[in-house]
Amino acid sequence: MVKNLTIALAFLLAAYFISSLENVKIILSGIAIFLIGMYFMENGFKLFSGGVLEKVLQRFTNNLFKSITTGFLATSIVQSSSLISVIVISFLSVELLTLAQGIGIVFGSNLGSTTTAWIVSSLGLKIKISAYAMPMIIFGVILRFFKSNGYKGLGNVLLGLGFIFLGISYMKDGFDTLKDSIDLAQFALTGIKGIILYILIGAIATIVIQSSSATMAIIITALSAGNIIYVNALALAIGANIGTTVTAIIGSLASNENGKRLAFAHFIFNIITAFIAVIFIYSLRDLVDILAPFFGIDAQNYSMKLALFHTIFNLLGVILVAPFINVIVNLAKRTIRKKVSKSSKPKYLLKSNIDIPNSSLISLKKECINLYEICQKAMLHALSLHTTQLKTKEDLKLQLEKEPKKINTNIDEIYQTNIKNLYGEIIKYSSFAQEHMTSSQQKLAGNFKRSAKLIVEVLKDTRDIQKNMDFYLKSKNEYIKKEYNILREELATIFIDINVLNNATTPELDKITQIEVIKNTLIQNDISNSEKIDELIRTQKIKASMATSFINDSATVYSIQKKLLEIAMILFIEDELLKEIGEENDAS
Repeated sequence: MVKNLTIALAFLLAAYFISSLENVKIILSGIAIFLIGMYFMENGFKLFSGGVLEKVLQRFTNNLFKSITTGFLATSIVQSSSLISVIVISFLSVELLTLAQGIGIVFGSNLGSTTTAWIVSSLGLKIKISAYAMPMIIFGVILRFFKSNGYKGLGNVLLGLGFIFLGISYMKDGFDTLKDSIDLAQFALTGIKGIILYILIGAIATIVIQSSSATMAIIITALSAGNIIYVNALALAIGANIGTTVTAIIGSLASNENGKRLAFAHFIFNIITAFIAVIFIYSLRDLVDILAPFFGIDAQNYSMKLALFHTIFNLLGVILVAPFINVIVNLAKRTIRKKVSKSSKPKYLLKSNIDIPNSSLISLKKECINLYEICQKAMLHALSLHTTQLKTKEDLKLQLEKEPKKINTNIDEIYQTNIKNLYGEIIKYSSFAQEHMTSSQQKLAGNFKRSAKLIVEVLKDTRDIQKNMDFYLKSKNEYIKKEYNILREELATIFIDINVLNNATTPELDKITQIEVIKNTLIQNDISNSEKIDELIRTQKIKASMATSFINDSATVYSIQKKLLEIAMILFIEDELLKEIGEENDAS
C-alpha cells in the first residue's frame, strides 16, 4: 500500500514539474513520441517482413564480412539495433547462428545505428518534418484496420516513422525555446573532466531511455539549438554507444549462455570503441572537419558533423576489433560457461523467442527433438539395451547375441521426474507462441505439439510391454524368448533408422526414401510376426498364455513403430515442413 502511494505521489510531483515548465514539457513529449515511434517501427517490421528479416540474418552471414554488412543494412532499414539484437539472440539460442556470426551482425548493427543521426541531422533539422508526420500517421492508422499482417505491419511502420518525425519536431521546438530562457551552454565543460562527465551523462540517458537512437536525437536537436557545445556533444555520443550495451545485456537475461555471450561481446566491442574514441577525440574531431566538405557539410553545421563523427568512430571500431573476433568468441566462452541443465528443464524454450515466429518454431522443434532423445534412451534401457554401444545395426547385433542384462529403468519414475514437466513446458510455450503466428505457422506448431504427445505415448506404450519383455527374455522356452528378442530388435532398429534421418548431412531425398523403406518393413514385420505366432501355436511350441501376451505386445510394438515414424516425419523431414513457414505471409 505504502509503495503504491509513493509511486502515485512521485507521478503527481513529476506531472506538476513537467506541466509547470513549458519547454521541458515539449522536449519530454518529443522524447516520448519518438520512443513510441521506435516501438511501432520495430513491431511493424516484424509483421511486415513476414519472417524475411529473420531469413536474411540467417542466410547472409556465412563469413565475417557478410555478417557485418547484413547487420549494417538491416539496422539501417529498420532503424532499430535492439530489434536486430533480439533476433540474433533468439537465433543463437536455437543454434541457427554461430557466436562469431552473431557478433559480426551486432558489429554491423552498431554501425547501422549511426544512420539515425544522419536522418535527424539532415531531414529532421533542415525541413519541417512534422508536415510529413501527419499523413504517415493517418495512413498508418488506416492500414492497421486491414486483416493482412503485411498491411498491419506496413501501417505500424508508417505510424512509427510518423511518430519519430513528430517527436524530432517537438524536441527541436522545445530546445529552440529553451535556449531563450535558459542557456545550458554556460554549463559546458572542456578538457578530460568534461569528456568523462558527458560520456557518463550520455550512457545514463541511454540506459534510462533504453534507446541510443533516441539519445542521439536528443543530443543532435540540443546541439542544433545551441544548448550544448560541440565537444560535449561528441562525448555524449560516445556515452550513448556505451549505454546501448545495457539494452543488449537486459535482452540476454532471458536467453541461454550464447545470448549472454553475445551481450558480453557487444559490451567489449563498445567499450573498446569508446576507449579509442576518447583517446583520439580531438584527432577525430579534426578528421571530421577535413572530411565534412566532401560530404557537403558546412563548417558551422555541427549537427551533421556529429553524425559524421558518430559514424567514423563506430567504423573505426569495426575495422580495429573485427580481426580479433575469434579472440572475443573464446573470451566470451571462457567467461560465460555452459550450464549443464537437468533433463526436466527445457533447453531451447526461451521467453525471448516467443514473439518471433520463426525462432519460436525452431525452439519448439529442437525441444521436441530433445524430448525424443530423452525418451529414446529410456525406452532402449527398458529393452535392456545400452545406448552408448548402439550406434549402428552391427552394434545392435552384438548386443542381441549376448544374454540381456537388466538395466534398472522405471519408466513411471522417469516420466514423473524428467518427461512430464518438459512435455508440459512444450505445450505451454506453443500455446503462447501461436498468438504471434500466421495460420500456416500455427499448423506447424500444432505438428510439433503432436510429436511431443506421440513421444510421451510411445514411452508409456513401452512401459506396458516392459514387464512381459523382461519376463520372457529369461524364459526357458527358447521359442517365445526368440520372438521377444525379435521384438527388441525391431524396436531398436527403427530407432537406428530414425537417427539416420536426424542427421543434417543426410540428403532430403534420401530421408524421404528411408521413410518409405521403414513403412514397408513395418508392414512386413507385422505380417511375419502374426504368421510365426500362428505356426508356434499350431505346433504347440508355446503355451496359449504366451501366445496371447506376445500377440498383444506385438500389436503394441507395431503401434509404437508407427508413432515413431510419424514423429520422425514431423521432426526430421524438416525441409518439407518448414516450407510452409512464410507462405501465407508471402501471399499476403
